[in-house]
Amino acid sequence: MTRQIRLLTKLSLYNFFGLNEFRFTKDSKKKTRYYLFALLWLLLLAMMGGYICALSYGLIYMDMGNLVPAVLVMCVSLVSFLFTMIKAEPVLFHKSSYESQIALPVTIRSIIVSRFLSMYFTNLLLGMLVMLPGMAVYGILQHPGLTFYLYGVLSVLFLPLLPLTLASMLGALIAGISSRWRRKNLVAILLTLLLVSAIMAGSLRMGQLEEEQLVTALQEIALMLETRVGRSYPPALWVADAMVQGNADAMFLFLGVSIGAFLLFLEALRPFYGKICSLLSAREAKGNYRMAQLKANSVLKSLTERELRRYFSSTVYVTNTLMGPLLMLLMAAAILFMGVEPVESMLGMSGIVGKTLPVFMGLLPAMLPMTACSISMEGKQWWMLQTLPITRTQMIWSKVSANLLVSLPFYLLSELLLFIALRPDPIDLAWLLIIPMAYILFSARTGLAINEKFPIFDWENEVRPVKQGAASLLTLLATSLSALAPMVVLIACPTVPAHAVYAATACLLLLGTWILDRIPHKSALRRSRSS
Repeated sequence: MTRQIRLLTKLSLYNFFGLNEFRFTKDSKKKTRYYLFALLWLLLLAMMGGYICALSYGLIYMDMGNLVPAVLVMCVSLVSFLFTMIKAEPVLFHKSSYESQIALPVTIRSIIVSRFLSMYFTNLLLGMLVMLPGMAVYGILQHPGLTFYLYGVLSVLFLPLLPLTLASMLGALIAGISSRWRRKNLVAILLTLLLVSAIMAGSLRMGQLEEEQLVTALQEIALMLETRVGRSYPPALWVADAMVQGNADAMFLFLGVSIGAFLLFLEALRPFYGKICSLLSAREAKGNYRMAQLKANSVLKSLTERELRRYFSSTVYVTNTLMGPLLMLLMAAAILFMGVEPVESMLGMSGIVGKTLPVFMGLLPAMLPMTACSISMEGKQWWMLQTLPITRTQMIWSKVSANLLVSLPFYLLSELLLFIALRPDPIDLAWLLIIPMAYILFSARTGLAINEKFPIFDWENEVRPVKQGAASLLTLLATSLSALAPMVVLIACPTVPAHAVYAATACLLLLGTWILDRIPHKSALRRSRSS
């Protein structure tokens, strides 16, 4: 069985990262894109490593060095939990790959373990990226003993197991509940978004409590932070005790709980695994079909409805691209119930949110628009769209219109909450309305232009075009840079009128949208026809 697990895991990871195409492609342009994309990822990883080093140094500087491992473990576990919960259905319960693998001489246990391991390795990379820089800073400044590094390496290796297991349990529960409903995809999306919203709201509430109870003595701050982390995720304190105090019992407890929970869940899932995979992709057929009056819609409306049906048929597509609008709504609700200054203190952005609120609120829904992977999500059916008697402009704006329709409810509700909370004057209200909408429109058109330049049509799992495509990452960078420039001007140059900055930002965003709409991008068309 070990050989089966190794081969299936290797196959899954190769497909997940596109390594086979990179190894065997004869197209030099594809190889160049892979190199550039890898260089971009290295740059982002270096930036994240620098942030982790700064966080660790700050804790040590405030005489809270013993909490560095606990805080790092907490961060890794939370991010791993959220990412795994979103990926549980498309990776763990992917039916088409299950049907192709179950026909092979392999066991169900091997299939389940190989899919767990594929998610484990991606989370392990995240854990190494966070833990190793923090451990290096702690080791240089604190000079711990050998047990610190020994237990640190053990914690890095086994850290993903527990959040992976817990998130998979919730993912299996959501999949099981949604499979019993007719609109299973919609139910799964709603349950996932509700759970993520609850986690985010809990994090906001915990940050507010810490700010309210903050005292000046660093010892009391450390005790309070330790209490908060211990209540939220006790294994983080077990790892911290093992690494800092050399407590072997705490490390054995962490390893026992992590490995034991994984093995128990594996055995509990095995009898129901095939049934869950089948139910998730089942379709209910009605026998009472009656011919009714036919209706004709415009081309743009028909294409937009088609795009929305495709969008809501994928849980991973919705939950990833809807996080930005959801964050926008949660931020507006936090400002309504807490005020601007407490939110700034909680986010560690004192004086930033209030000064740049229209731009800040516009950035949130623009980070990852659905258009950044809408062409890639067509997959091998992309050629069908090109055979229809439609123009390229109609195809493009059907995808942009679908993006706007999805973001519109979150935008309107967020604006209403901000109006109730801030009671802005007419000019400020106009910028609160114009700037976020300009960012939503600009990001939708930018994401589509980038995805047309860097499409992925040969994916087997929806996670790859949504979370790992070059278009998603480049769109995130482009929208972030477009918001960073006006935010820097508003903060660094207080003498410059804010209304002038907002006006320039809105004009540049609309101008960029207009330019992108006028520049032809035919690379996706050529690739699909030549494939």
